[in-house]
Amino acid sequence: MPARISQLDLLRGIAILGIPFMNMVSFSMPMAAYLNPKAYLADGPLNDLIFIFLHIFADQKFMGLFAMLFGAGIILLAEKRLNQQKSAAKIHYSRNFWLLVIGLLHAIYIWEGDILTVYALVAMVLYIFRGLRGSWLITLGTLSLIGAVLVSNYTGVVLSGLSGEAKYIVSDIFAPDTAQIQREVAAYTGGFWELVNHRFAAEDSDADMEANIVMLFFSLSFILKIAAMILIGMGLYKVGILRGEASPETYKKMAVVATPIGLILTVLGLVWNYSNDWEINHYFLYGDAFNLVGATSTSIGYVGLACLWYQSNTHLWIKNKIQQVGRMAFTNYLAQSLIGVFIFYGFGMGLYGALTRVEVVGVCIGLVLFQLAYSDLWLKVFRMGPLEWFWRALTYLKLPPIFREKSLQTAGRGA
Repeated sequence: MPARISQLDLLRGIAILGIPFMNMVSFSMPMAAYLNPKAYLADGPLNDLIFIFLHIFADQKFMGLFAMLFGAGIILLAEKRLNQQKSAAKIHYSRNFWLLVIGLLHAIYIWEGDILTVYALVAMVLYIFRGLRGSWLITLGTLSLIGAVLVSNYTGVVLSGLSGEAKYIVSDIFAPDTAQIQREVAAYTGGFWELVNHRFAAEDSDADMEANIVMLFFSLSFILKIAAMILIGMGLYKVGILRGEASPETYKKMAVVATPIGLILTVLGLVWNYSNDWEINHYFLYGDAFNLVGATSTSIGYVGLACLWYQSNTHLWIKNKIQQVGRMAFTNYLAQSLIGVFIFYGFGMGLYGALTRVEVVGVCIGLVLFQLAYSDLWLKVFRMGPLEWFWRALTYLKLPPIFREKSLQTAGRGA
């Protein structure tokens, strides 16, 4: 087996440790609080300041970085299989089939914000483009991003024509009223099966049909954004940037050009949304577009910053710890969900709706420290994370070795 690209592990670790700072908002509060700072506990301490900071530096940025790395993994696995003169397509589709199954179980029984199902479905489609040159893949990714922006804008147009009842239903995801918030808090602080049933609750009125059309466009914009990031990641890997083969000057240009452009665009989106008092039509017409593009640019800038850091000889200890988190990215992503469920849902500690944004950030910091610690400890004994092992076993239909050779030798001497 070829040596791991440790630069990719560092990037994955950074992405995984950044993701909970946004996702935990969805675990701890009504969904609308993720998108709109005025939706829930708007008067909480530092509410707007925390929202603004995370929106600028985290929202869609770490998710985008993670999606790019997923795209790089598609090319990496295909190249590895071809070098071994084995079928790349068979393993790709097996791998993503099982990812889809795990993602669906995650979405239904743990957290409906699951991203694995989208990754798996998009990867099954985008695999046909794996043979294109890196520049073409990046171009396709850019076109997909433009599509995401246009669909988001059209969502705002559709919203403008909704009936009052349909608009009220859609407001549940952006600006819920007291009754809608109470229903959501009751569902998430109740029992396990109550919550599962709540996720599948549906009406069949004309207003619900109108609202579902809006949600369809909202989801399509999100899927196109994920596809864009995966394609860009495939392209950046092919041109050598995610392989670690680019020059320090290239990474520096990415950092000093893409990062500020992305941050400026995101800030402009915030200014637009605050100036329009976070009104849902204005958010989708233009406000979301700024962050769709801005977050993409920032994610690319983060690649440059992280790769420059990787090439330096500084902070080796913490870099190693983050790489260990990245080596267990699949396990750590799902572990974040299980921890979030335990802390916030009614069949756990039941803190859903009880914490302010500041307190949720505190939970995220504790989670990051915990994952840095246990990832390192786990990989001192085992070759890979438990869910990486399980996923690989399903993909190849055989049990891969799990223990590190040193651990087996030590166990043998002890016997």
